[in-house]
Amino acid sequence: MSIMGKDFRNIKTSFCFLDETGLIFDKKDKYFALGLVKCSYPEKIYNKIRKIRQRSNYNEEVKWAQLNSKIRFNIAMDIFKCFLNEVDVKFNCIILNKDELDFAKEYNNDLCKVYRSFTISLLKLVVGKIPQEVLIVLADDYFTPERLEIENTIKKFTNNHYQKFVVAGVCQINSKSSDLLQLTDLILGAIVYDLKKTEKIIIGKNKYKRKFLNFVYQKLNIKESFFINSSRKTRNYILSGDKIRATIFDCNRSKAKKYAKQKQAITHNG
Repeated sequence: MSIMGKDFRNIKTSFCFLDETGLIFDKKDKYFALGLVKCSYPEKIYNKIRKIRQRSNYNEEVKWAQLNSKIRFNIAMDIFKCFLNEVDVKFNCIILNKDELDFAKEYNNDLCKVYRSFTISLLKLVVGKIPQEVLIVLADDYFTPERLEIENTIKKFTNNHYQKFVVAGVCQINSKSSDLLQLTDLILGAIVYDLKKTEKIIIGKNKYKRKFLNFVYQKLNIKESFFINSSRKTRNYILSGDKIRATIFDCNRSKAKKYAKQKQAITHNG
C-alpha cells in the first residue's frame, strides 16, 4: 500500500489511548499493567461522554483509584456503558506479575526500558501477525525520561518488527485532558482489581469498586471473575466477544525482553 499514492483512501487508522496501573518497583504491589482503548472514530464516544459530564455537571477526572463516592460511581457506570455500546471501541491489556520478572537482570532496573518493552508487547497483541491499520498512540504522561526519546523508539521498534508503517506516532499527554485515557484507566483498574480479588490480595474494602466490578460482571455475563481459568494453563482472556482482552505476561514464552536490547538494530529513519 502506498501511503503517498492513490491508495491513501484505503488506509485504515485507529487511535490507541494507553494508560498504566501499579508501580513497577514497589514490592508491595504484585502487578503492573498496561492497557489501551482502541477506536477508529474517537469523536463518537467522546461526544457521548461529554454529554454525560454536562448532564451531571461533572468536570473531575474519572479514575479507578478515586472511585469512592456515589456520583463518581454513577459517572463511571455511564461511561462504561458508552464503551459497551460503541462497536468500534475495544480494550486490550497486558499484566505483569512482578514476582516472575527480574527487572535488574533483564532491564538494569531501567524504568524506560521496562515501559518501552511492554508497550511494544501490548501493541503487538493489538496489531496481531498481519497489520491491517495504522495506529496513532496517545499515552498517559507516566514519566518524562531525560535522555531517551521513548515515544519515538516505541514507534521505530514496532515498525521495525513488522517492517511496515504500523505506528504513525506516539505522544504522551495529560490524562486529565482525555476522557478516553480515563476510560482506559477505569477498565484497566477494574481488571487488575478483579485479578487481585481472585488471589485474595485486596487490601481494604471499597464498596464502590466492588459495586462497579459487579456491574461489569452483569453487563459482560460473567459469574465470578474475568479470570475464570483457575488452572492458568492459558494466560489470554477474551471477554464479551473480543471487546475486552487481557493477557497475563508469561516471561517463559514472550519475546518482550529482546526489545530492551535492540538499540543498535534500529535505524534513524523513523
